[in-house]
Amino acid sequence: MRQLQAISKIELVIADLIRDPLKMSINQIPAQGRNDTVCFIRFLRWLLTKLYRSLLLCACAFIAIQAVAQEDDFTQYYLNLPAVNPAFTGMDDFFSLNAGVREGWNNYGIQNDNSYFSFFGALNNGSRSGRRNNALRTSDPTIFETIQQENKFRRRHGLGGVITSRKVDPYKAFGAFVHYSYHLPVSAKVNIALGTRLGYTNQRIDFTGLQVRDDVNDLFYQSLLAAGQGSQNTFLVDFGAVIYSNKFFFGLSSDNLVASKLDGDQLFNLNSGLRYKAQVGVFLPINPEWIIAPGITSSYREGYDMRWAVNLRLRYKDLIYVGSAFEPNLKTSLLVGLVTKKLSINYAYDMFMGDLNNFDVNTHEVVLGLTLFNSYKLQPRFW
Repeated sequence: MRQLQAISKIELVIADLIRDPLKMSINQIPAQGRNDTVCFIRFLRWLLTKLYRSLLLCACAFIAIQAVAQEDDFTQYYLNLPAVNPAFTGMDDFFSLNAGVREGWNNYGIQNDNSYFSFFGALNNGSRSGRRNNALRTSDPTIFETIQQENKFRRRHGLGGVITSRKVDPYKAFGAFVHYSYHLPVSAKVNIALGTRLGYTNQRIDFTGLQVRDDVNDLFYQSLLAAGQGSQNTFLVDFGAVIYSNKFFFGLSSDNLVASKLDGDQLFNLNSGLRYKAQVGVFLPINPEWIIAPGITSSYREGYDMRWAVNLRLRYKDLIYVGSAFEPNLKTSLLVGLVTKKLSINYAYDMFMGDLNNFDVNTHEVVLGLTLFNSYKLQPRFW
């Protein structure tokens, strides 16, 4: 938040400098020097505008560097829970494929977008032939659900992966992660899962279009070159745990618990990027047609205030839902989604507030989901 306040001050000061020369009336300038003065004002406006944009680009790069190695945060995190906490991997008895895109819009023409592609599912389906054969003998779905809750079928391995991409104008990042989890029943309806993920990330600053007046004596520019042309590769290891039933979940996970820098250690500081996160969700049927689902997520990083966000969704006939999300001093969101047993289309619109008001930033987020190998047309456990 301190970085945002600093950028806000830079923005206001330079914007005033840009506007001030324009306040001068041409009629107030003596005719003899009017042409020269007009040319000077135009040049000054052009120079300050370029300076304004350059400082904004530097500020965005600074924020990106400070936020490096943190998991990309999506408003609709509940649609891709394994990406938030590896223990959620393999929770459903089918494979799910998700693709998400998050685009930020502002007044400066600075590109700001996140995207991901994920694939998660449960293993050892072959050992469940007994359940499959029993299911084929009846058309009663309640009997199938009963079989599904047997302890031997609730013990499962989960496997999956995520590919992420992020860009904030000069800053670019790429990540690839592999997830594994193991699920165990602890009571008739409650399960516990432990998971881990291994990841590789590449973060870089694109020097294309960057002009340095004295590249030999510019210490910051030389430090970027020494860091491998503004690029860093990192190996990551994280862990997670979740306790859950069909009605709730409570999870704990880490971000960047182990972060081993492969190169570029003069540019990014990953050692301070460790975060601890918690996820809570509850699913409350109002009647056979309506379900309400409140949720909360929080994260803590040493040296920073704890962040938390809440969301509330209302679903009708397992088909369509609407809702809202709120994160204090940051944003409010509108949520809507269309869900079938094979395909889901989800949308979120974020309206930022507080210090970000000065940047006129709004974000659109779209997540598409597809279920695979879902022979019995099961619904996702969580949505």
